[in-house]
Amino acid sequence: MLRRPGGGLQPARRHPIHMQPIHPPAEATNPLSWRIQWDFGSASVQALGAMLGPVEFRLDDARHLQVMHVAPWADTSEARGLPGILRRLRGEWPCVPFGRTDAPTDLPLNWQVIAPDDAWPHGFGANHPWHCEHADSQRVDLAIDYPDPSPVARLERRVQAVAGMAALDVELVVHPRRSVRLPAGLHPTFRLPGRAGRLQVELGAHEGIFAYPSRSTGGASHLLPDQRSEHLAAMQGVKGPVDLSRLPLQQDAEELLQVRGLKASVGEAPLRLRYLDDDATVALSWDTADFPDLMLWISNRGRQHPPWQGRHVALGAEPVNSLFDLGRVARAPEGHALAARLGIRLEAGRPWKTRYRIAANSNSSNQDRA
Repeated sequence: MLRRPGGGLQPARRHPIHMQPIHPPAEATNPLSWRIQWDFGSASVQALGAMLGPVEFRLDDARHLQVMHVAPWADTSEARGLPGILRRLRGEWPCVPFGRTDAPTDLPLNWQVIAPDDAWPHGFGANHPWHCEHADSQRVDLAIDYPDPSPVARLERRVQAVAGMAALDVELVVHPRRSVRLPAGLHPTFRLPGRAGRLQVELGAHEGIFAYPSRSTGGASHLLPDQRSEHLAAMQGVKGPVDLSRLPLQQDAEELLQVRGLKASVGEAPLRLRYLDDDATVALSWDTADFPDLMLWISNRGRQHPPWQGRHVALGAEPVNSLFDLGRVARAPEGHALAARLGIRLEAGRPWKTRYRIAANSNSSNQDRA
């Protein structure tokens, strides 16, 4: 059972992204959105979850690239009864705190299970509508106030077009109510091509790629749990090496990974996605001091239950300071490579700020190096 906001209990319902959401109050159905339009693209930012998407970048006079994922059930009648985070699932949004609120039942025996601070998967802000503080053709500013007793008082978010570039700059400001260390992350979710293997995932230098410690990814996983691999193209699998560097996959799968200590190469973004059929690259750049790791959510028709129904294909590429999406419900044993990923440090009365960029370019140019 889960506690309903305002009192009372309601049964838990399983609608995982890689967590277990609950139903938000009715106001989370707010459909408002705002549009950014500039010479190199267009983007929409919605009130619910402050989610960014769709985003279309202009590569040249003849070519455009839609980069952000929009769930197939979004904006349909079937979505009306879904939890807030799933109802209009799309694109990119902040997760403060980051992570699921239900602990897997099959964690390794030496892992500790803890109680979450609230029942909102990926945070209150991911499940509720934000209010707009400013909107024009170049920029949208949104904010949301968190209820007591959350250690977070308020989130502010700015999405702005980059003049002269196919790029968006995003700023997140966290206003803490009290001093705390909190798992936090960003949640970019990218569109995958229709043909298998036609998106190439390129990572900067890193300290290893770790498979999820549980089988509860929401669907079929082909990886050995809680194992470290050196290369995305040769992950340790149940039946031998698994190549996760070229997406979508041929086989149905649902995989969760964490890339530890990811760094940007000189002149490059930490993450680059090469859309081979479009001769284009999408680059995600962020401050790796704020978010030292990257969680990869490979959703590849692996979830058969509603609303997923074997039709969801997307790549979540999520900069995090967290233990996978488990930081609110579990602790890894001392000595585990991710045990110290406990979250960002917030100090009462001192806003915490981070900035990041999503950019696209034709492979013949060097815009992803910006």
